[in-house]
Amino acid sequence: MSNVVGMNDFIGLASGNSYCWLCQKPVSTRALFCPVCGTIQPVRDIDHFARLGIECRLDIDMDNLEKQYTTLGCMLAEERFLIRGIGERGHAAKQREALKDAYETLREPLRRGRYWLQINEKEAEETADSNPLVAELRRELLDAADPLRCDRVAQRAGQALEQGVMILMQALRGGNWAEANKTLSQIDGVESVLSEVRERRSDLTMQARE
Repeated sequence: MSNVVGMNDFIGLASGNSYCWLCQKPVSTRALFCPVCGTIQPVRDIDHFARLGIECRLDIDMDNLEKQYTTLGCMLAEERFLIRGIGERGHAAKQREALKDAYETLREPLRRGRYWLQINEKEAEETADSNPLVAELRRELLDAADPLRCDRVAQRAGQALEQGVMILMQALRGGNWAEANKTLSQIDGVESVLSEVRERRSDLTMQARE
């Protein structure tokens, strides 16, 4: 059964245990506007799925995500609050920020995977430095004496990153939290290596020009 949220919930028509900051009337926790006085509400602590009004699942409907983000973005457009008080303009700005963060987190598979672990409280401490692949990539980078060899390390790291994201999503779909955390640790290490590659390549390029 779908739990996609309709627009009525965002204008406060649903019952809830939150209250309008201005008129103190009950509003839905996910409401953007008070149904009584029409005032925009402050950002409340809800998950990204609820904020965007989409079904809470790992594999999301991207078209629906885009549609919800566009619709809610129009409701929160800055020009709609130009003649409002400073309090409402402030709440609107924070709502836009929270909406953008939710959207950018859910549209990108790796960020969505990290978030899925977080909201399911399945995060674990993993050490990227102990990962064999990460250690091997770092050794290759240490031995890289020219930009071309750096590029080869970057290519291999990029492929490992893509494969890691696929493995991560598969583990999350199967509820294999240990494998997901292990893979995420490797991904973190690979991303760190890619950053180190850029720095080393830049240094070697500068040295070659001197």
